[in-house]
Amino acid sequence: MIEIAIGFSILLILAGYLVGCLQTAYFVGRKVGKIDIREHGSGNAGMTNVARVLGAKPGVIVLVADVAKAVAAIMIANYVFHGRVFGMQGIEYLPGLLAGLGVILGHNFPFWLKFRGGKGIASTIGLAIMFDWRVLAIAACIGILVLLTAKYMSLASLVALTVFAAVTTILYIDFWPIVTIAWIIAALGFFTHRKNIGRLIKGTESKFHLRKQK
Repeated sequence: MIEIAIGFSILLILAGYLVGCLQTAYFVGRKVGKIDIREHGSGNAGMTNVARVLGAKPGVIVLVADVAKAVAAIMIANYVFHGRVFGMQGIEYLPGLLAGLGVILGHNFPFWLKFRGGKGIASTIGLAIMFDWRVLAIAACIGILVLLTAKYMSLASLVALTVFAAVTTILYIDFWPIVTIAWIIAALGFFTHRKNIGRLIKGTESKFHLRKQK
């Protein structure tokens, strides 16, 4: 049974990874700006950089699409695998969380773009939407408060990721697979934001402002 669960866990993460590799920011950059978004602005293939470089509307498109791909992957995983592989009580969320983790990995490290992708925040929001609205609400409110006060999107994201993992730990302390995945997601966020962290420490991080569209 353990071997089967491990096998299906790998399958779910891999399937989610392939969905996550659909790099919306890259496609929007090519379509709207005729550019490789990774060569402009911060070099990140995500919503924030698209909004800075191309404007609010393309940024919103990327945000919605990156959230949607996580939601879609989790819905499918929960429908196909719910109650059929993982027998532990209380972890009905596990198939979706594994697929969602895969989406974040694919978004951050798409193989076809030489593993240069985004930072996974929008896809993490999609995962949180499907996981537990209480965790999402608390993390989102605190993250938005940090953004409004400090104006640093990176800092807001890092705080929200930490809150996401911490609240998940509090609510699901008896279910170690869920807690483990939550902290892996937070760790991935800190890894992809490592340059931002360095700039925050040095005081050279750019504050978040939308590019004015003509």
